Amino acid sequence: MPGRTWRWQMMVKGVEKVAVKINWTPMGCAAFLAPSGEEKPDGAADFPCELISRAGELNLDPGDVFFAWEIARLVGEDMGSKKQRALILLILATQALSVEGSTRLPLSGGGYFDRILNDLQAGDDEKALIRVLLSEACSKPGLGGLANIFGKAGDYRPLIFDHGCLYIQKLHALEGRVGKYLRDRITAVEEISDREPDADEPAAVNFEQALEEVFATPPKIGSVKAGLDEQQKLAVHTALSGRITVISGRPGSGKTSIVASILRVLVRTGRPPLQSVALAAPTGKAADRMRQSVTGHLAAVEGAGAPDRLLIDNCPPSTTLHRLLGYSPRRDRFWHNEFNPLSEKMVIVDESSMIDLTMMDHLLRALQPEARLILLGDADQLPSIEAGAVLRDLCRSKEALKGKQRVVVLEKSYRAREEDSAGKGILEVAAAINEGRPPAESGDGSALATRNEVSEILFEGVEHLVPGDEYQKTAFLTKWYQLLINRLPDLNERLACTYSSSPAGFDPENSARLKEILAHFERFRILCATRITAGSSGSSDINAWFYQRWLEHLRNKGLITGSPHFPVGEPVLMTRNDYSLRLYNGDSGLVLNVVMESAVSRRLSEPMAVFPRGGSFVAYPLEALRGCLEPAWATTVHKAQGSEYENVAIILPAVYVRPLTRELLYTALTRAKKSVVIVGPEEILKLGINKSLERASGLADMLC
Repeated sequence: MPGRTWRWQMMVKGVEKVAVKINWTPMGCAAFLAPSGEEKPDGAADFPCELISRAGELNLDPGDVFFAWEIARLVGEDMGSKKQRALILLILATQALSVEGSTRLPLSGGGYFDRILNDLQAGDDEKALIRVLLSEACSKPGLGGLANIFGKAGDYRPLIFDHGCLYIQKLHALEGRVGKYLRDRITAVEEISDREPDADEPAAVNFEQALEEVFATPPKIGSVKAGLDEQQKLAVHTALSGRITVISGRPGSGKTSIVASILRVLVRTGRPPLQSVALAAPTGKAADRMRQSVTGHLAAVEGAGAPDRLLIDNCPPSTTLHRLLGYSPRRDRFWHNEFNPLSEKMVIVDESSMIDLTMMDHLLRALQPEARLILLGDADQLPSIEAGAVLRDLCRSKEALKGKQRVVVLEKSYRAREEDSAGKGILEVAAAINEGRPPAESGDGSALATRNEVSEILFEGVEHLVPGDEYQKTAFLTKWYQLLINRLPDLNERLACTYSSSPAGFDPENSARLKEILAHFERFRILCATRITAGSSGSSDINAWFYQRWLEHLRNKGLITGSPHFPVGEPVLMTRNDYSLRLYNGDSGLVLNVVMESAVSRRLSEPMAVFPRGGSFVAYPLEALRGCLEPAWATTVHKAQGSEYENVAIILPAVYVRPLTRELLYTALTRAKKSVVIVGPEEILKLGINKSLERASGLADMLC
């Protein structure tokens, strides 16, 4: 049978029939896609072309359907066509959930199982056959037939039964390995906390003395000493007493102040030394914000002693997880793993809610057994785009963590100060949405202000504009645009400037000017549920509207001619990683006129994309970033994770879309420090609040 050839015929709309010879092997059989009525070669099975459109609605492509079809063929030729079709639907259901971020398909009635089959438009007969197949697969272990596809934990089969769920084998193995690594760290807590210090280490009492000294000398913000509260102190103590610690809290709850306090303790005890500590985050922007927060905290310590001055000069740099683990794009692998572990004795990771199961696996495998891992994030935010919700699972694994005290949840937020009425309103509305309650009920009904006209908007606290038509939404965008260009009085003069950079970078004067103008554009951000159009409410549509308005403004001021793809003053966002330039997906910058000077020449100025890096800035020609940039007047909520803005506008879709959930709304609201304007129909807002982004994950089971 291997090596046999036959003609593969396919009719494509608008294209004449084509035929090619291919090799037919048991695992590489091509489908017979010829029009009905033509003779089918011996042994060729019908490919379920009609399932491609169904699968496409769940973000599955034809390759996924082909994969499901090939796996189903492993059963053999005894299965009828109807049963084979039902088996393909079951495999597609498991794949579709993994695309959504789940790691497994629960098989109990209702919930995920019924919902995903309904999304695949499975009929009652198909659902009944799927249940028969599942029953047969569980009751007939052995060789051949369904046993070629289905197995139990420990088997090497395409699909695995475990804990009443169905897994793709790769995700089952991955989740089991992550669970084992985490379980080993959790159960090793007592060994670490009770061990005697080495001969060359300071006495254990120094640890308590260091804590007392750090807690007694907090930073001073304005005229107020920003001391740690009891929960934050507990988090610091916990992080320094075990191999793994999870610290979860709302944005602005002081998580990075905890990081700074941990470093202040370490510099006093030397256990571990600063050079053995790594600070990391999933994205470049989150890593940069982590660095800014930590250094800002250290600089504000009043009457800093010699240890704190030493820490300021030798603070561990923050980096992305990919860079920490030595990712090679060319080889698509990481330099550090269980065979070549990291040298660091402590790794502190911020924005951990964005870490997917695969990245957590790479990180855990690269750690030395005795190294400490500290994960910080907000378990209520949007989880990672890829499969898994590790931080959320850890926070919810009460049984696995019972008595271990490895999770600290911070309740208070300092980003939007509760003493400030606007900030308090944002927190109250965010909390209501996070609990699935109508935002109108938050703050005794006063936290959310409903606006029927654009002219009523004050840009304070949380306001909900219910647009009567498309014209009113356009009127809001116009008002937002005017707010942005008028908040910096000399904006046009700053845009007309040419900023000079040398091979060593921007000098302090240019850096100071760049800091002001980039900070201005970072104070405002429109957030959308999706990028593509959803009733003209996707980020692409909003960006197109602002592009036209901005071009008109620049032409009227004589700042540009023509219609450049990225005009001066347009905020931009990286859409992919460029490791050679050290720019990463989600990094935001601004297009400005820059001249690159050298010792021998001064080139003409040209529009470049300017990005913050460390305490200064870097600029790259737009041509060097071709295909990596998109406008950032508006962006999706996913891309805004790890960022904060003074003013946020949330544009709801005109019709409900799947990504709109309470987690997305909560994440969008908590990006703001001063004001949030929700723009969209009230019924769409209610649908989003009532839809929770639950992921079927077995990590909690793996921890037990």
